[in-house]
Amino acid sequence: LAAPRHSGHLLVRLAPRNTALFRFLLEAYDHTAYFTVIEPKTALLKIIFSPHLEKETRRVLAEMSGSLPFELLEWPFPTGRRAAKML
Repeated sequence: LAAPRHSGHLLVRLAPRNTALFRFLLEAYDHTAYFTVIEPKTALLKIIFSPHLEKETRRVLAEMSGSLPFELLEWPFPTGRRAAKML
């Protein structure tokens, strides 16, 4: 596969006390993806992965959701009128 020009991204929101467990579970999947904390008080995490691994990353997150409750959001946030309707 050709090297991707950009990384894939998703957002996860979970209880702040579960951030370390989320990291532990994600790392158990052979480093399919990693994350950075965007907002520590509300535990908003930006998941970063190779676009070639998007399907696998989504599968991993779906499996993890059985052990740890979290909300999966698309990146970037929608903007404009559509976003206003979603709120």
